[in-house]
Amino acid sequence: MRKDILERTAADLLSIPPLIFRGVRRKLLKTALNSINVDISPLHFEIMRLLKEDGTLHITEIGERLQVARAQMTHLIDKLVELEMVERQADSADRRVTNIVLTSKGNAFLKEHGGNIWKATKEVLSGLTDEELADLTDSLEKLRDVLSRL
Repeated sequence: MRKDILERTAADLLSIPPLIFRGVRRKLLKTALNSINVDISPLHFEIMRLLKEDGTLHITEIGERLQVARAQMTHLIDKLVELEMVERQADSADRRVTNIVLTSKGNAFLKEHGGNIWKATKEVLSGLTDEELADLTDSLEKLRDVLSRL
């Protein structure tokens, strides 16, 4: 019995994150970003949000955390640099390493448009019944609690 539960749980644990990332990127962020007159994708927004939360990060670390291939990360960062939302900085400990930093323009963009993400999230979730919302909230809380112990 335990072996079956472990197998099912492992399979679910590995299959859920990509579904969440794709769902959030496609439905929530895309909806919110459509109303903004700036040419950025949901992944661009996620990169900026991550930099806002964690500060300076190496491009590889950003890609790993967002589950994005390095080749794609380079193009995403190039676009954000072009838009002056982020900048590349040489690492002070190892000049061969380039870190990515959110600029003041990027911070201002997040501050101005961050509310659109919440609005879009609520809009998408409003299609669920009260019971479905309660179930989702309970499930997400339990998932967060369990994953924090792994």
